[in-house]
Amino acid sequence: MKSHYRKLLEIADRGVEKTLKRQCLDAMDPEYGGFPEMRKGFSEPANVIGTAVNLAVMYYNEDSKHHRDSRLLNAASLAMDYGLRKQHEDGTIDLVETNFHCASTIGFSIQGVVPGYRVIKKYSRHSHLEDEFQAKVLKYIEKSADGMKSGGFHTPNHRWVLASALALCSNELGRKDLLEDIDLYLNEGIDCNEYGEWTERSAGIYNKVNNDGMIILAEELGKWELLDHVGRNLYMMFTYLEPDDSLFTMNSHRQDFGQLMYPMRYYENYLMTAHYTKNKHFAYMADYLFNMVNDFPNDAGPLGAANLPTCMHRYMLNDFLRENELEKEIFDWTHYEKFYGESNIVRKRCGDSITTIMGGNPSFLRFQQGRNVVMLRYAASFFGTEGRFTPDSIVPIDGGYRLHYRSDWGYVRPLGKPDRPVKDGHTNIEHRERVNMQFFDVDIDIFPMDDGVRVELDSKGVEDLPCKLELIFQPGGFFDSAQAEFKAAEDQHIMVKFGGFKYMLGNDTIEVDGAFAQTNYHAELRGSLPPVPKSFTVYFTGWSPTKRTILIKGK
Repeated sequence: MKSHYRKLLEIADRGVEKTLKRQCLDAMDPEYGGFPEMRKGFSEPANVIGTAVNLAVMYYNEDSKHHRDSRLLNAASLAMDYGLRKQHEDGTIDLVETNFHCASTIGFSIQGVVPGYRVIKKYSRHSHLEDEFQAKVLKYIEKSADGMKSGGFHTPNHRWVLASALALCSNELGRKDLLEDIDLYLNEGIDCNEYGEWTERSAGIYNKVNNDGMIILAEELGKWELLDHVGRNLYMMFTYLEPDDSLFTMNSHRQDFGQLMYPMRYYENYLMTAHYTKNKHFAYMADYLFNMVNDFPNDAGPLGAANLPTCMHRYMLNDFLRENELEKEIFDWTHYEKFYGESNIVRKRCGDSITTIMGGNPSFLRFQQGRNVVMLRYAASFFGTEGRFTPDSIVPIDGGYRLHYRSDWGYVRPLGKPDRPVKDGHTNIEHRERVNMQFFDVDIDIFPMDDGVRVELDSKGVEDLPCKLELIFQPGGFFDSAQAEFKAAEDQHIMVKFGGFKYMLGNDTIEVDGAFAQTNYHAELRGSLPPVPKSFTVYFTGWSPTKRTILIKGK
């Protein structure tokens, strides 16, 4: 987008200097030419190769203050030497922190390397140093194609990483044989459901990765219908933004689960899909995300001032990005109610208040007012972990949603003959007579409102069962009730016996009413999940069976 280009260039120019300072220039060090990562103490080969190509892209950018600065190409050449040393004979490289001889790591790398190689070809003046570097990059691409063709994957998103990288290599190297492997992936079908949710449900990382793959496949193979999947996901992502503009990640099946992350990584997805489909909402969102970028010098995010933005090659290869401004139309993602049945999740937002209901998750409810967040968990001391309320379903009811959980447990009689225990020494009980069976059955009905949520808890089954409801907050706010007022600290908790309380974090307040306390058995309740680290927890305690109503409001 024309209005973004100059700002991106400023960010990239600053990132160049920071990047050059990170390179290891000690010829006696095994890391020579690499860019050791602070948290690891070593370089990741794919990152080194990607950095080499990004430096070359800036070397060739006529608008950059580093244009044709030989320092960049020298550093890039050293980095490519490092990367080629680390590339195995089979064409794969290692993700040193966890995956070895990994074709998927090559795929992630190639997604940036081939477009960077095209920048080199487009702008090169063919000096000796330029041609030498270009030959190194081409060697890497050629070996990588073989590594991906014979290699495999182990997570769902890797399929689209590999398919898109093979498409890039097929077009760049003229290798039609790679198309057969791409078809193997595409013939499995695209794992994006009707809502736009990818298999791994990873709003923080892998949704974006899958979108990248679809966009590249559309570009390289002319399969523009693949952008339909990207479009569904990008519309869904509007509903995965919290009031503080962070991403909702608690439905993820991957390592971003529950992590505080922000959506700027989706910038390129919205940008390119907007250009290809003329979608005004996506153009607006690309602009919105771009304007979230700050000038904090140590920001290492995808568009941060401490990085080399990977999208610069797109601006150099596609004149329309530098020359055109897309027509934008505001999309209101601050007022909606969505029930994503397959994903087992409900999201309702009204301005700065948002309610999230989650099936299959012991943190079954999350309410956020501005930057203030509370999560709810319910548990009873029913045969160890059998009492952890983890709803098996979300069912729409009049005005709200019902979460249900049931566990039946008890004892077994002796067989009177040898019985083989299952692993870890536990007795095989499947074929034994059961006696003294008990049950714990819970319905929690949740009624989202514009400014809060009403929770109606109904537990049945065994009598006199200790139970607790946990309300988990971020620390650092002020707790205020008729009985006490204090600033909440990390790993602190309080039990509220009756009535209600307020919790204030910054300018955002959450009010809770309907407290109850009949026992002092809360943090240590047997079988329940341990307290969430670095949180402030409010406990309500009682005996099951019970019926309770809790009202939560944001201000």
